[in-house]
Amino acid sequence: MRGLTAMLADYPDRLVVTALPAVRSKATGVDVIVYDTLGLYRGDGSDLAHLLRETGGEVLIFSRDVRPDLRAKAYAMGAKAWVSMSVHAGDLVHIIELAAEGQYIDEQEDQAGTLAGLTTRETEVLALITQGLSNKEVAKKLVLSINTLKSHIRQIYSKIEVETRSQAVSWAITHGFAPKDEIARDSDASVI
Repeated sequence: MRGLTAMLADYPDRLVVTALPAVRSKATGVDVIVYDTLGLYRGDGSDLAHLLRETGGEVLIFSRDVRPDLRAKAYAMGAKAWVSMSVHAGDLVHIIELAAEGQYIDEQEDQAGTLAGLTTRETEVLALITQGLSNKEVAKKLVLSINTLKSHIRQIYSKIEVETRSQAVSWAITHGFAPKDEIARDSDASVI
């Protein structure tokens, strides 16, 4: 919490950071609650359930990129927005402002893609590449010519500053692009 507070301290004109007195607080006057998924790892999720259902604030999930399972569990519980702990402070402030207005980017890939400057189509291409599809499979699925697809891939690589497909996949996974099957599997398992 101290690190997050320090990170956001440079934006006093855009937001006020406060700590809730207790997890079971009503969060009166709080527009956005930033929730660390470490709470899901250490506990049973009742704290997140309380924040989602019993407070007036929008809950923004804040998690480590290496635990997409916790992010999937938070979504399964009703969370609407996620942001990676690797996000830059200015981008985090922008995402918090969007959450305060009730605006969300539905998919974590869209959020990461938007922050990296990717277009919607480039985000779709990167998501499919991350799922292990070949260029031919991606082109067929998105109804693109191979040449158009290769152009999108070159643009993606330039924007995320990588040179190879494996580097692009690594970047994507690090930034929350989990294969769809994995998200669905984790979501189904956490509902039980």
